[in-house]
Amino acid sequence: MKLSHLRVHGVAGLPNLECDLISPTTGRPHDLVVISGPEASGKTRLSGLIQAVFETLGPYEGIVRASDWYADAARGARVEVDIWLDDAPGTTSATAATAQAHVDFTATGVSFQLDRAVARQLARYDHDPAHGKREYFPEDRQRSWGARVDGLGAIEQSLLRGSKDPQKYSFVPRFLAELRTDVARRKTFASGLEVLSPTVRFTPAKRGGDPTACFTNLSRNVVTYDALSDSESDAVLIAATAALIGLNHSVVCLDRPELHVSADRLGPWVQSLARLGVDNQWFVATSEEKLGAAVDRTQHISLGPTTQGPSLQGASAPGRPTMVP
Repeated sequence: MKLSHLRVHGVAGLPNLECDLISPTTGRPHDLVVISGPEASGKTRLSGLIQAVFETLGPYEGIVRASDWYADAARGARVEVDIWLDDAPGTTSATAATAQAHVDFTATGVSFQLDRAVARQLARYDHDPAHGKREYFPEDRQRSWGARVDGLGAIEQSLLRGSKDPQKYSFVPRFLAELRTDVARRKTFASGLEVLSPTVRFTPAKRGGDPTACFTNLSRNVVTYDALSDSESDAVLIAATAALIGLNHSVVCLDRPELHVSADRLGPWVQSLARLGVDNQWFVATSEEKLGAAVDRTQHISLGPTTQGPSLQGASAPGRPTMVP
């Protein structure tokens, strides 16, 4: 599944906007959308709104508060989306259907309109790679240093998908241990890590030893999970999540990659996300305007301020994000 159209009106912390996310070249929704702007311009807010909309339409946890989103309680806020469904049984990218939905945040609560069958599909959560999901990588993602160790099962993991908890990746040590016997996930994780990091590779840990001593660096020295650099650790967190939950046909939001990836690698790194899993749609929020300039204008939502307030690229061109009154 992917978002093919997004319209936002009355949401606190965001301008009213309308985004057509269909590629004029392929006729399909873009696999990568860059959300750029300076600090406090609403980038993370827009990522969170996408997650809140999906959590309303097809809840994993079901906790969405209207007061978190409307700018004016009397007027409320509305978000309208078109969802491109190519992961439903019997469909392909050539036969994908589009489901229209809207979510209202008002003083009386949260309400929505969506076909029931589609809502059930969005609410379904399992680790089958054939099923689309949604995922959120917050900017303060980090290794878990405490005693908490989350389980690997779908029930426990579903509660973490939309979370901003910086320790939502505490499952990784257990995941690395399980890779000693899970050949399929081991291959998926190793290939994903190779896509995201040029400096570290996965090598199965020796039997009876530390299960997290499963990485080699450029010098071919064995490195434990705790000894990885920040950029390497970030690659492990993302690759492990993708391999664990079967991240395919999914909508994925990722904040501030520039905090973890060097400037010279940032552009290629963001483009490489499309190679992680199958047919995902990535919304990447960044303060690096160069990232927005590196993609097609129809893939770029710019929340940079102007003399008239926040604006978006391509205000009058079809297929591009526009401001709406």
